[in-house]
Amino acid sequence: MNTTQIKCFLALAGTLNFTKAAAQLYLSQPALSRQIATLERELNTQLFFRDQKKVRLTPAGVLLARDLEEIQTSIDGLISRVQTVGMGYLGTLTIGTLEGQWLGDTFTELCRRFMSRYPNIELNICQGSFAELRHQLASGQIDIAMTIEFDIANQDGVLTRRLDEDRAVFAISRKLPLAQKETITFADIIEETLLVISPEDSRMGYDLLEQDMRREGLRTNNVRRAPNRSTLMLWVEAGMGVGIMNYTSSMAKNPTVRVIDEVPLGDASSCIAWRKENLNPAIELFDKILQEMKEKT
Repeated sequence: MNTTQIKCFLALAGTLNFTKAAAQLYLSQPALSRQIATLERELNTQLFFRDQKKVRLTPAGVLLARDLEEIQTSIDGLISRVQTVGMGYLGTLTIGTLEGQWLGDTFTELCRRFMSRYPNIELNICQGSFAELRHQLASGQIDIAMTIEFDIANQDGVLTRRLDEDRAVFAISRKLPLAQKETITFADIIEETLLVISPEDSRMGYDLLEQDMRREGLRTNNVRRAPNRSTLMLWVEAGMGVGIMNYTSSMAKNPTVRVIDEVPLGDASSCIAWRKENLNPAIELFDKILQEMKEKT
């Protein structure tokens, strides 16, 4: 029994008229008759009583029509759901955000619009370190990473789109004597313990700091490498030294921490990133909304 036979049988069972059923199926009457005859031979069962005046279902035909209608409804529903998922209107989208990062108006508005436009796509949001986000993106544990552009933009097979402009800054606990100075310079900072992200967590972030220091002709021998941003933030808040963070990090908004605006550092803009081989159609829908938002600004 194939799908064509099922459609022919159900059409005839519903109309009990070869002419009407054939027209419904856009078939000739002889073609419809052949499909029904073939089905009856395969099942070795008569499904219709036929005479010159009317067509009636046999008891076997009644049973088959009832059960096939239920099966056809299930199949149609399954096909519809599969097509819906294929178009990205049903399913899940998992986004990993950088730990300690203030999500910002752009990202929160982006998520709000996405959930409003695609209510049947389950949006999941989690947090991770630089290294964790890169690993989770590569392994498919997350579909999109919301992170700092410099950390991921040059990864093979990764596509990115910028979210917000941002910059790196130094930050220090207000309890430290250095924080009481009206103006702080690079020379002041290198006298303190410098708290940085380890190269294992963000090689690019670590290398960019070294470039900034070389540009100023400065070196410091007192460096502590934090395994991740959360630890770095704790160290800064505890007064263990001068840390480096992007301006829109949650640490930069901590009232117990002073952001050192007067010392220039490099770009630290945020972005969303995803792998080209990830076929989740919801990624394209999410990115499309971001593009629409960018075009209006």
